[in-house]
Amino acid sequence: MGSSNASPLVNQIHPSVVDKLDPTFAEIYTRYQASRLRGDQVPYEVYNSDRKKYDFPTAKVAVSFPEVASNRIYKIPVSNPSGEIAVQVYVPAPDAIASSRLEQDGRLPALVNFHGGGFVIGGLDSDESLCRKLCQRVGCIIVNVAYRLAPEYPHPIPVTDSWEALKWTFKNAETLKIDPLRLGVGGLSAGACLAAVLALLARDDLSLPRLVLQLLIVPVIDARFIPNEGSCDPATTPYKSYIDFEFAPMLPLSRLIWFYNLWLGTDADRTEKANDFRASPIVAKSHADLAPALIFSAEIDPLASEGKAYHDKLLAAGTRSTLKVYQGQGHPFGHWDGLNSVSKDFVRDCVDHLRDRFSAKRD
Repeated sequence: MGSSNASPLVNQIHPSVVDKLDPTFAEIYTRYQASRLRGDQVPYEVYNSDRKKYDFPTAKVAVSFPEVASNRIYKIPVSNPSGEIAVQVYVPAPDAIASSRLEQDGRLPALVNFHGGGFVIGGLDSDESLCRKLCQRVGCIIVNVAYRLAPEYPHPIPVTDSWEALKWTFKNAETLKIDPLRLGVGGLSAGACLAAVLALLARDDLSLPRLVLQLLIVPVIDARFIPNEGSCDPATTPYKSYIDFEFAPMLPLSRLIWFYNLWLGTDADRTEKANDFRASPIVAKSHADLAPALIFSAEIDPLASEGKAYHDKLLAAGTRSTLKVYQGQGHPFGHWDGLNSVSKDFVRDCVDHLRDRFSAKRD
């Protein structure tokens, strides 16, 4: 593993997972995060006063960002409550469009992406590296959404913002040169939760074309069993990964608690909010007839069991789902493709699956 002589390892890898982690993931973590406090380890007001101080230096561990033809930011109105959010539209360069052979009648397929961050942190730059790579390597348009964040905008505002962004994308498909019949949703972590919820909402809105895929990366699927404090009770917790990986690097259970307390609150209506399918898509009344799912999970992640449970739920309902678990990896591994070969494999998997779905005939 790497070492840090200048700073103490305030977040050293926990003994319960040290032998389970992929050595490369562990080395990257130790070099770039172990000596740093996370935002959830200080009062929210302290974190909020200097958010950049607690950001992981993704640019140091990711492949350099490829150039795209354009990446224009649009401001779009939202109504619950009234305001506006930003979306950034990445368009591939002409050579990428030509090589992909996905252009039809001057239009390209598109993925509407929602960043992670526990519904509390993040923005347009969170997934910039992945958005650019998917845009260029798939040859599709990426619409990256900056929904409003908790605690100032708690549940269900991130969902309602994201839903309005998806409908805006459909409405402006002609202007954006997007093929509305080849549009999917995707995201990482909290963003994957939003994508899963939008797949449910879009299925039930007959005014919209059918989505062609939902790309769910290390997804949040069920908000009901994260406590307000402390540890999970193995006797009442259905997700084994909550117990086995309570002290996982980057996303330990304590960080999930911090996120969920800010997102769902700690008041008496917390249970009601967590049982809303817009926070826990696994509790939706039906999972039939949804867009095909691609679920990519990290093994050493408290959320790993949720991804498997949702995969099983979709299959049981007759919805196509593909699940891949990346062994030895922690929650944010997908952004680390500059130094981690498994992360490179993950990006390649995303590219290959998106190409397949955007090339496929309508189901």
